[in-house]
Amino acid sequence: MMLENLIDAVTSWTASDSGKSTLSTVTSTVGWFEAAAVVGAAYFKGMIPLRAAAMTSNVLGITYGLLSGNLAVLTKHSINLPLNATRLLEMRRLIKSVRAASDSDFNFEWLKPFMHPDSFRATDFVFEKGDVAEQAYLLVEGRIEISEHGVILEPGAIFGEMALFTKNCKRTASAKCLTDVRLLSITYEQFEQLYFQNPKFGLYLVRLVVRRFESNHLGEELESS
Repeated sequence: MMLENLIDAVTSWTASDSGKSTLSTVTSTVGWFEAAAVVGAAYFKGMIPLRAAAMTSNVLGITYGLLSGNLAVLTKHSINLPLNATRLLEMRRLIKSVRAASDSDFNFEWLKPFMHPDSFRATDFVFEKGDVAEQAYLLVEGRIEISEHGVILEPGAIFGEMALFTKNCKRTASAKCLTDVRLLSITYEQFEQLYFQNPKFGLYLVRLVVRRFESNHLGEELESS
């Protein structure tokens, strides 16, 4: 009964001149806020704040559509709100997974379908310092030495990617087989595509390059001391 009385009171008020005037003012205000939210969202550079601003615009747009009776505006924002919410949730999950990847070892199983098998005998060089680089490698079986730095690679190691970041794509060190080895190789063109398409892989690769740079730099300091 109380709810019915409240509904009747609101209906009577909105039908009055003062109610119509107030409702018109509120509707106009919400419409301007919605427009401001749309314009404001365009100034955000980050995707997360942009999606959050877009969701704010959607909520205001739905409110404006209901108040004004504008079905087109109501429909547009009702569809966009869950889409923006979904994309925002996906980005938050992606950030969380990338952070987790930065604290753990990377699993290269997903990379293998993009790679091609290759093999070398003991004492062979996979590549030598100064060679023009076209491929990166994943060591499947055997042991490889990065000669200039005395680093021994074991199965599961990825190598040869450093030249991807050099000016002339030249090898910065030599890779010599200590045993017979089996490798999987991938072209730099594919490697670059995966680098940009898979944030986890991109982050891992950057960490790997930085670690190798630090290791090489430390080795040079020890040699000069």
